[in-house]
Amino acid sequence: MTALGALAGYNLVQNLALGERAYVPANLGMTVGLVALARGADVPYREMGLGIGAIPSGVRLGGALAAGVGAGFALASRLRRFDSWLRDERAAGHGAAGAAYRAVIRFPVGTALFEEVAFRGVLDGLWRRKSGARRARVVTAAAFGAWHLLPTYRLYPGMGFGSGREAGRVERMQAALGGAILTAASSFGFAWLRDRSGSVAAPWLVHAAYNTGGYLAARRAWSRSAV
Repeated sequence: MTALGALAGYNLVQNLALGERAYVPANLGMTVGLVALARGADVPYREMGLGIGAIPSGVRLGGALAAGVGAGFALASRLRRFDSWLRDERAAGHGAAGAAYRAVIRFPVGTALFEEVAFRGVLDGLWRRKSGARRARVVTAAAFGAWHLLPTYRLYPGMGFGSGREAGRVERMQAALGGAILTAASSFGFAWLRDRSGSVAAPWLVHAAYNTGGYLAARRAWSRSAV
């Protein structure tokens, strides 16, 4: 319960108070703090999917699937029919250096690594020891879905499927709920990757490929709309 409370509080801080420059350092600091919390509860690194010995297996499985995710975004970004879905305002207005930072550091490390260690690593490890693997997956999925409620509500009008238009409170709440359901469902897939390989490296690579691939595809969609 302590980890859930810490994540709930940090979700508010991250979405309502954390600036862009502090995003990656703060998330990495929170990652270290959560791992320390689990270690203080006598959860070994291996049970968090952080054991060194399982990293090669995680890289093999996650790398293969991440390549497929990246290829899918590359294909979608070449087809103009997907532009309205890909054209997320968060990908607009960045120069080459800003885009490289987001593609290489912010999304893979600041977002994907933090979330995989926090949810499929620490939270799963703590609840697995407390209530077993099946309940751990359910709790982790519910928490992961809830984690995305506030950011989706806030950012929905600028997302590709939000079409850059004004959206009322009800529509934004519906979008946030739908996003939470989808991310909760994705948590089961990420958890399967973690269990299959024994390492959070597998879901991290897939998660990072999804975030970075989506960002780069959105940039391409925006560049076409500016021509």
